[in-house]
Amino acid sequence: MISYGNQINKNALLDAFLKPKNWITTRWQYRILNHFGNLPDNSFYARCFSSMARKLVGAYIYSIKLEVNDHCELDCKMCYINKGNRQLPFALITQLLDQIKSYHIRLEILGGEPLLRQDITDIIHYAKSTGKVPFISLYTNGIHATSNLARKLKTAGLDAVIVTLISNQEQIHDAFTGQQGSWAKMIDGICQLKAAGLEVYTFTAVHRYNFQHYQDIYYYVKNELLVHALFYQYVPQHQHDDLVIDPRTWQQIKHWVLTEKNKSQQEFVTKFYMLTGNACSGGNFVLTVKVDGSVQPCPFMSDMPLGNIYQQDIWTIYKNRFRNQELVKFKSVPPECTGCSYHSVCGGGCKAGNKTVHGTYYCRDQRCLGPFYEPVKKQKVTDCVPTFF
Repeated sequence: MISYGNQINKNALLDAFLKPKNWITTRWQYRILNHFGNLPDNSFYARCFSSMARKLVGAYIYSIKLEVNDHCELDCKMCYINKGNRQLPFALITQLLDQIKSYHIRLEILGGEPLLRQDITDIIHYAKSTGKVPFISLYTNGIHATSNLARKLKTAGLDAVIVTLISNQEQIHDAFTGQQGSWAKMIDGICQLKAAGLEVYTFTAVHRYNFQHYQDIYYYVKNELLVHALFYQYVPQHQHDDLVIDPRTWQQIKHWVLTEKNKSQQEFVTKFYMLTGNACSGGNFVLTVKVDGSVQPCPFMSDMPLGNIYQQDIWTIYKNRFRNQELVKFKSVPPECTGCSYHSVCGGGCKAGNKTVHGTYYCRDQRCLGPFYEPVKKQKVTDCVPTFF
């Protein structure tokens, strides 16, 4: 069976020089991806390039997802947050930003609802001006995005806002969030953010409430709101989660979103999977800092701590992450995937929801339609791999 190399589930050779490696790789990453993407499918050079890249360079911190609070007044049915009234201290956030200063690492600000923090613009300003973060995005429900706050976010240095959109239909959105009028406030928030000059995206997790209208959502966002539409796979929250849709239906939606409407994202995802060997960037290329300071592989997980920024700097946590044997297994190919021809590009898909569905993370993505036995083809990668980001 043709293989593009082993999974990145241990430190690479250049991790002995972790910070310089990260500094160089974040600046060359797109050139490397484009060079790799131009190599013929399954060629000896392509397979050697990928295999050596995983062994020699391995992973690097591309982005940090920062959970700044856990409070939100909405009650969205898909929410994975254990809501409370905690905030990650400002001093701890700036300490983290000082640690990654000038390393060209992106910052993604999560909640709860980040716009409920009174100092949210201070966090963004510090990240951009002092932390030298090249790209800052913020996830929000949009209902607090007033004209005044939107202008302050732009001035502080925010690059993009990603607004949760359940549906283009008001009644569906409001029923899902549990708050009457949330759709209207969210739409107004998008308008205010756009008017302030921010790059605005909508973010739609596809589930039972909206899967039949995904094309309507796309065209509404593009033609009416005049912003960008992002879609994502719904991550199950419990074993018999009735929000989960049929895997084949999800595959058809994913195909339409990527192949017909977002070829550039499809090309990026394909090259990333084939070069790095995993449809999940969590724990390797992306770290999530939770509101309690713990560092997790993924926002949807809270039971695989790799360290805590209260006790250690982010570089020490990252370098030592594979001392956690649970992460080693999490980043390895599940046993039932080893016979699939795409195992060295997929790595088992998104495993975040496996714990709630199967009781363990260490099995393949429940959306998988494989195994597949034909040789790997670039144009088939996003169809065969059960997820995308």
